[in-house]
Amino acid sequence: MCYKKDSQKQWILTVMSIVASILILPTLAQAQKILFEDTFDKAHDKLNGTGKWHTVSGAWAIKNGKLTQNQQNGKNLILVSDGHWDEEWNDYWFYSTIRLARGQSPLLIWRFHSDEGAGFGGKESLPPRMQESLRRHVIYWELNKDGKRSVVIRHIRHIRKEFEKTETKTKVDKGKEYWIKIENHPKGYRVFLTDNAAAAVSGNYGPALFDVKDFNIQGEGRIGFGTLEAVIEVDNVYITEPENNPFAVEAQGKLTTTWGLLKSSVVR
Repeated sequence: MCYKKDSQKQWILTVMSIVASILILPTLAQAQKILFEDTFDKAHDKLNGTGKWHTVSGAWAIKNGKLTQNQQNGKNLILVSDGHWDEEWNDYWFYSTIRLARGQSPLLIWRFHSDEGAGFGGKESLPPRMQESLRRHVIYWELNKDGKRSVVIRHIRHIRKEFEKTETKTKVDKGKEYWIKIENHPKGYRVFLTDNAAAAVSGNYGPALFDVKDFNIQGEGRIGFGTLEAVIEVDNVYITEPENNPFAVEAQGKLTTTWGLLKSSVVR
């Protein structure tokens, strides 16, 4: 049997359009300004400050393509190393996926400056460049506080302030992977959380859980991850310039499925 001419022509044009868009995607991804990235594909990467990460406290390792923290006691911390962070970055979007395997709460860190009162470890354990900093400022997002809610907490020179509390439904549940986006800018930040991977890849994280005006430090500060009595897994860490979605290139994976749908819809 033969295709009808009009249907065949429409099919060919549609396929050509999709193939062209997919070929363009890598170029768009390269055009995106990605300031930092780690998908933890190299199990031998060092976490002692000579690679991308600097362990401050805890039992951090790279296993099965993820950054893990396996010490379920105390407050533990890992930060981006001196060699991979520019202290002047203050207008960026922070992406990652995170899973709570056991225990209480994962912590997402940003705008981190040396603050011995935050309880993550002594000043001598921080990256060398941070040890020289006179600033005392830490912000972290506790994703499962008391098993009921998530909350953003800020330390400024040992003074702790808890920002507005989210609804119980926004906390993370054990065993489920969540997609995180933090829009950090000089005048404040917005944070997002979803367990819908497809929505996150398309850039749809839903409404911001927190929209905070915070002029202190003007947006500078290092990113990292922490735990509070918890075992966690982290993956897909990106720092980009605003408005960029580093996961958009994953749309290339839809080619095979789209091709099959197109073929099945052709009029014969």
